[in-house]
Amino acid sequence: MLHFIKYNIIGVLNTLITLAVVWVLHQILDWNLELSNFLGFVAGGVNSYICNRIWNFKSTNKKSTEVVRFMIVFLVSYGINLAALEGSAYVLTNAQWCANFSAWISQFMKPTYLANIIANVVYVLVSFMLYKKWVFRK
Repeated sequence: MLHFIKYNIIGVLNTLITLAVVWVLHQILDWNLELSNFLGFVAGGVNSYICNRIWNFKSTNKKSTEVVRFMIVFLVSYGINLAALEGSAYVLTNAQWCANFSAWISQFMKPTYLANIIANVVYVLVSFMLYKKWVFRK
């Protein structure tokens, strides 16, 4: 349970880093959603590896093996995140039943940015389980 609490503290920091990068690239600079999302996750991922290795899991595993495992989990989790992102973005921008909500949320942010937030929640859940069970296991 302590790992999950620490993971979520790190996750909040990672999420803030990720969302800040996406906000600047997509919301302000109007970059492509997928590229902005990927670069945000890379920034959050670097922070995640360092904080989880040193503080959360206090790993003493061989770094080269652990980095490869981390990258695999990062890419798998990111792939799932991308599917959630595309699905959420499609619903928020095309689904008639969601039009009123999308119009309302547009007052505050692009609906596609909200899709990024939804996809980030999916990423956190998937990646925690894989990091704990495979990457940083003792």
